[in-house]
Amino acid sequence: MKEICVGICLKDDRYGRKLMEYLNHQKEFPMTACYFGNEESLWVKEQEGMFQCLLLSDESNYQGYVPFCRIDSRQCQSAAEIAGDIYDQLQVRTRNDWQIYGIYSPFGGMMATEFALEFVKRRSMPYLGMQPYPIFSVGEETTDELLFHIRQRRDDCIEYFLNHQEDLGSVKGYPGAGCFLDYRELSEEDYQWFFERIREKGISLAVDIGTACVPGLGFFRRLDKIYLPVTEQELETELYAGFLKQMRKYGIWGCSGMEEIVIGGKESIKEVISRL
Repeated sequence: MKEICVGICLKDDRYGRKLMEYLNHQKEFPMTACYFGNEESLWVKEQEGMFQCLLLSDESNYQGYVPFCRIDSRQCQSAAEIAGDIYDQLQVRTRNDWQIYGIYSPFGGMMATEFALEFVKRRSMPYLGMQPYPIFSVGEETTDELLFHIRQRRDDCIEYFLNHQEDLGSVKGYPGAGCFLDYRELSEEDYQWFFERIREKGISLAVDIGTACVPGLGFFRRLDKIYLPVTEQELETELYAGFLKQMRKYGIWGCSGMEEIVIGGKESIKEVISRL
């Protein structure tokens, strides 16, 4: 899991520095913590999009977009509890939990789907298509029915999910809905409900996401890990810069362990995925 970066600024300087050392060395909740002796220095880095979460004194009047936890330094809260609170705040899960993976590209195109299908094949998990236009010749009806089960929060939703997966060549799953607008009839809470049922059943899932199918930016927070397959050329574009700016502005970047995966050069998608 890619480490998240946490900014710390507390009234008790000694406690703040010890907390930073603990968070950087503990292994259960991987992260990089940086301590700042004054809020002005912290805000400079926060504006640059450096942090996914902040740890602030309960007296701070922070009103920004980055998720934060308030700490009462007088009580010297357990550092282990704080580490867990950060992961809860960001809805990030540890390696040992069942994971909902997202594969997403702001550029669209087939590369994200190719990455998702190879990822599913390597990890032996189901595939859920959320791309705007169908690329498979089967399965629209089963995907539509699955979305209906999720939207209605049917008791037999997971039973349906397990029993109606389509054969998509070397993988199985749900190829996509008949119309991309169908995805947006579900709320972020509907998807959260479904993902929780999937995890409770002991299943990991990969979701192949197209921008037009996302019900809201908060959808990304419902995922445990998001891979962003991009080329080196795409990384240098104004479009990608705009994507990063928006993700950071609304506190999405890093909340689900967003990780850029550079595709191209001498390595194939298969070789890249084998290293994840």
